[in-house]
Amino acid sequence: MLDSPEVILTPGWSGLRIPKACIFGLGLIGGSWAGALHQIGWEVFAVDPEEASIDEAVRRGWIQAGWTEMPHFLEVDLIVLALPLQELAKGYDQLVGRIPKGAVVTDVGSIKMEICHKSRISAQTGSCDFHFVAGHPMTGSEQSGFGVADPGLFKGYPYVLTPEVDCPQQVVQKLVGIVQQFGAKVVFREPREHDAEVAMVSHIPHLLAVALTLATQDASKEQGSALELAGRSFRDLTRIADSSPEMWKEVLLRNAPAILDGLTLWEKRIIELRECIQQGAGEDIAEAFRKAHEVRKFIN
Repeated sequence: MLDSPEVILTPGWSGLRIPKACIFGLGLIGGSWAGALHQIGWEVFAVDPEEASIDEAVRRGWIQAGWTEMPHFLEVDLIVLALPLQELAKGYDQLVGRIPKGAVVTDVGSIKMEICHKSRISAQTGSCDFHFVAGHPMTGSEQSGFGVADPGLFKGYPYVLTPEVDCPQQVVQKLVGIVQQFGAKVVFREPREHDAEVAMVSHIPHLLAVALTLATQDASKEQGSALELAGRSFRDLTRIADSSPEMWKEVLLRNAPAILDGLTLWEKRIIELRECIQQGAGEDIAEAFRKAHEVRKFIN
């Protein structure tokens, strides 16, 4: 990240007027962004194909107005692309020539290499004159849609930013400041590093939740009989299996290399534990739990 005296930013970033933002996609994350920005004094607008989501966001006072299609030009300082992964590239392309020079654009996608590669190519070809800083909030819910959006969603959770090395430090710090006002903890990663680590802490846990749910059904003598005994541990472990099937299909396929590498590590550990049980190695089992306790101390 380079400092430059020639960095151009739109007027809202320098306090010359009330800052303005537009959220593309009023789902759980995009809607929460809208509410959080509203709470810190921004004027917020939105683009979403669902008129009902726009109407509800206006009713809550989180946005001033919204559109089901992008207007010809958006006079805003910040764009948040809270779109499904398969629509991110199209959303990015829509912005070229239709937002002010010096605007800041970010996304919330759970995979960073794809969109960062696209922004890098755009910067090299000079096809856009806005600043892009990729991001990913490490929070969410198995529920989806604007109805469950919450301005406090980001508070206390990591928020990953993956700026390019030539992105001006001034631009990065502007976005850092906003995310910190939401109560989130900013973490920097390289795009490839992000995708590998998120595979372990987010993508694979969703796979395991689905696998455990289906395996429990397989173990039932009658339809759902084992599930009748499900207590807190099972419910906590499998809650995220209720997440959007279409969204997770895209995530798992698009981040397949990192997920497959992570599954190899997981399979190695589960085989070790299986062997401990087969051999009656109680102390080895206890030691695995003790080691896991120590590892979990790194979760703030």
